[in-house]
Order: sequence, then structure tokens, then C-alpha cells
Amino acid sequence: MNKTYIFITTILSITLFGQKPYRGAEYRSIQNYQYGRFEIRMKSALGSGVVSSFFTIRDYWAEGLSDPSNWREIDFESLGQYTDKFQTNIITAYETSHEELHTLLYNPHVGFHTYAFEWTPNYVYFFINDQLVRSDENNYVGTLNTGQKIMMNIWQPIWEDWVGEFDESILPVYAFYDWVKYYSYQPGIGNHGTGNNFLFEWVDEFDAFDQTRWQKATHTWSANNAQFVQENAVLQNGYLILCLTDDESFGYSGDPLKTASNDKINNSVIINVYPNPFNSSFTIQMPESMNQNIKTIKLYNLKGKLVFSTSQSLLINGSINIPLQSKQLSSGLYYGVITTISEKHYFKLTYLR
Repeated sequence: MNKTYIFITTILSITLFGQKPYRGAEYRSIQNYQYGRFEIRMKSALGSGVVSSFFTIRDYWAEGLSDPSNWREIDFESLGQYTDKFQTNIITAYETSHEELHTLLYNPHVGFHTYAFEWTPNYVYFFINDQLVRSDENNYVGTLNTGQKIMMNIWQPIWEDWVGEFDESILPVYAFYDWVKYYSYQPGIGNHGTGNNFLFEWVDEFDAFDQTRWQKATHTWSANNAQFVQENAVLQNGYLILCLTDDESFGYSGDPLKTASNDKINNSVIINVYPNPFNSSFTIQMPESMNQNIKTIKLYNLKGKLVFSTSQSLLINGSINIPLQSKQLSSGLYYGVITTISEKHYFKLTYLR
């Protein structure tokens, strides 16, 4: 569960600084944003008990409010104990969470990936590497009707049932952010995102600390074992690096960084297939960026044996149906590989006879 801000302990004074055993970091926008498409390219922090994030939140404490009925939040959260999962969450009044844990085909702590959400009066959509992974069009979406700040942070929650047991010997750990983008919600005149309803406004590539746009936080709360300090929000070689350290260390002390221009971008795409499990055929929902570039689609069993291959896929309304009635497959897990002109993309699914 996301417990990013606990209303009973909002901001602690500097006199309480020594009570926290660890030091974390938070990068937060000065301006509030209401609706839009929010994108980040990040490599999250590895480690049980560690959370690194990208989210928007209504900073109602800064408005002089304290009642949790004012809570509004939209989250991407990396739980460092998992090497194949990422959490999304929408938090509404009285800290009511609407969490989903998404299984990935990659380790989010190893390479950079792009995470985005679209927030409108009618829906909130979450994307990972340009692939829609969650869509909320529920009644509570309409309650997200006030401005929110853009934030990124790294911290150590007290809830082991959520984030896993923490071993401080792993410190220091880091989350890396390559860039962040914001698109305003402009239905009818936009040129990005779902329905071209979003208009590009700005990008920050973290080449320098833009004090007109961002603040480095210096607070904590009761459920966070880390005090946020400015020294742990580092800008270096075109990256924002958020650091989680012990109470005597500050800043980034990891391996020398490559420049962003030389860093190879991981363009992995999450592939949706359904039904999963299947027993006769399945359908692949293709990302728009891949529709015209498909060379082959192959399916392998767990022993690596090729059981299906085609280069004659028929794309209908952005989807491809794969009939396997005649293949006499054994029940079990299978791996698919979609080869395009420039790269390969992977998916997995289960066959039940």
C-alpha cells in the first residue's frame, strides 16, 4: 500500500532530524498540474524494503488543510523487492487506495524504461513503454478534480507486508531518472497520447537543477524510516539520482555514470495477449509503434523448442489472432517472440487443453 504521506505527521522539524536512521530524497514540482499526460524515463532502485516512485499528489497540507478527505494521488511505484513487477495506484479521499501490481517481462532495476499516465476528468490510463497496462474509468476518477504536484522520491517504509524486510547493509541504493515530460490535456487540439488529446508543454532532461520548476524536499513522516535531505537529490551527467543512504552518508557514490547521450535506451515493449490462459487461439494486441514493422511471430515451449512461426500475420484493428487448434500443444507455459525490423519483443502465456 502506498503510504507516501501520512496526514498526522506531515512535516517534521529539523530538530527531529536525528530520529530517522536513514536519509532519502524527494524531487517535487513547485507548480500544481490538473490533468495531462505525465511521463518519466527511469531505472528504479533494487532492494527489499525500498520504494522509488513517480507520482502526482495534491499537496493539501500546503493549502492549510489537514483532513484526509482531501487526499488525491496517482502513482507509479517500484517495490525494490520484486525484479519483475511494478505497482500502480490511485489514492482518493481518506487514503483509499486502488492498487494494482503489474508483472513485467524485464527487471525494472536493470535498465531504463518509460512510465506514463494520462489523467483526464473521465479516466486515468497507465502506460509502460507506450503499452497500456491499466485503465480506470470508475466513479472515483471524477474526484481527482484539483491540482497536483509532480514528484519523485526514494524512501524506506515501515510496512514489511507491503515492501518486504529491509536490510540496511544494502545501502546506499539509487533510483535514476533520465527525463520527465508533461503534456497538458487539450482535447481536440492536442497531438500526443490517447485520441491525440494531449499537447506537449515541456521536458526536463535533468542537465541542471531548475529552481523555477523543482524543489528538493526536507521532510519526513511517521511511516518513513528515511529523512529527506537535499544532498540526496543529485543531478549528474544528465540524470536525476535519488539516493537512499545511512544517517552518516549523503549523495551519490556509485559507479561513474555514462552521459545520457551515450546511454543505450531500452525500448522493450509490454505485449498484451488474451485470453491467457488459452486453449485454441489467442490474440496479440499490438502497440501502434510496431504495427507496420512486424517480420515474424514465434512461439517456444519451456525447452526452447519452436512450436509455431509465422511471417504472414494479419493485422485487424490493431490486433493479430494466432490460431493453434492444429498444433496439439501440451498444457503449460509458452514464450512468444515478435521480431520487428529493428528489435525483438517478448510475451508469455499459458496453454490449457
